[in-house]
Amino acid sequence: MKNKRHSMPLGMLTRKFYCNECGARLEKKPETRTVKRGDPDYREHSTIGHTHYFGDVELTEYDAFKCPSCDKIITYDEQCVIEKIQKRLGKHILLQSEVAENTDDAKASIERKAKITQIIVWTVFAALFAFAVYMSIRTGEFSLKFYL
Repeated sequence: MKNKRHSMPLGMLTRKFYCNECGARLEKKPETRTVKRGDPDYREHSTIGHTHYFGDVELTEYDAFKCPSCDKIITYDEQCVIEKIQKRLGKHILLQSEVAENTDDAKASIERKAKITQIIVWTVFAALFAFAVYMSIRTGEFSLKFYL
């Protein structure tokens, strides 16, 4: 019996993507491979948290899309850039010149959004840490069980 494991970027679950050549809704393209016990990356895929798998692991990764009508295959990262251009121009079907003109701006916008998200996460983490230190000083309780 094989153990099964799936991986997918969160954006593939929450957003709808459309082909920039024909406008059809894209389908997730799974890539399945079996990681055997002697493989170099077996250890990475044979554990989740404290759970260990025994035997082979069937790994299904979703990191590309396939257009059902024109059979175009595109990676998740490329489609995120195209989605940004589609939203900016307000249409699903794009010309190659439109994609080429707007690719750099879309990539820069995605990088800015990632940096802003990272700043927000670190700010929340720092605020929670500061609050924990404040509560420790205020109550005189300096153990971790106070916060758990």
